[in-house]
Amino acid sequence: MKKWMMAIGTGALAMSLAACGETAEPAAGTADKKEANSELTLEEVFAKSQEASEDIKSLHADMVNNQVMSIESAGMEMEIAMDIAMDMTLDPIAFYQKAETTMVSEEMGSPEPMAMEMYMTKEGMYMNDPTIGSWIKMPGENIEDLQAMMEQQTADPSQQLEDLKAFEDDFTFEQSEDEYILKLDAAGEEFQALIDKQMEQFLGQMELEAQTAMEDMKINAVAYEIFIDKETFLPNNMNVDMDIDMNIEGDSVNIQSDLESAYSKYNEIDAITVPAEVIEQAKEME
Repeated sequence: MKKWMMAIGTGALAMSLAACGETAEPAAGTADKKEANSELTLEEVFAKSQEASEDIKSLHADMVNNQVMSIESAGMEMEIAMDIAMDMTLDPIAFYQKAETTMVSEEMGSPEPMAMEMYMTKEGMYMNDPTIGSWIKMPGENIEDLQAMMEQQTADPSQQLEDLKAFEDDFTFEQSEDEYILKLDAAGEEFQALIDKQMEQFLGQMELEAQTAMEDMKINAVAYEIFIDKETFLPNNMNVDMDIDMNIEGDSVNIQSDLESAYSKYNEIDAITVPAEVIEQAKEME
């Protein structure tokens, strides 16, 4: 169970149906409603955003993931907080990432946050392991799996928009002075394929045995919130909330996950390279 707690690191909204031909209403709290007066429809905004996203070659993502894991049989609750900063290129897929993870429970108390630094490029995947205080090089077979997972990750907003395109009729559509705001409550059978794909991403970095939990998983709620810049039509922020019940090693586990992603530096990041000193210091992981 402990390895699950380490691995899982990566409320329903009241919404009305929004027709694609409708323009966006000013969002609640919009200071100047006269400035929130774009006449573009949801269909037009989605199309322009997808078109703009096709030109993304690199970006920076700041992601904050807060989770609450409740284990029924043990009467245990754990709070997991992850703070991730990532520079990413999309062709080829490569990234540099710094992350900090904190886990808190009554049983564990409040241990020190765990810091991690990672490079993934064609040279390989290198990780700074705080437990041994040095860089390690991951086995080559892990690279392809991680590359495939990264192509579907929330860090790439273009992939997220492509996945959500089929459900644009179900989004609500609002606007502020500077952004279009799209919201989707993905509860219901019609969203099952989308949710299954999201959960494969959610479990993708876990051990193979963990993925069997998909068979005993119940998705209680998944909600998306996307903020699209009115000038560039690129996503500024994307939030994904999940409420999941799982059966893990015979234990009933509920996971409440709140992932907030902020995107910046579109096409400003050069190729990701692993520093020579990292390559020299890294120890091969067997």
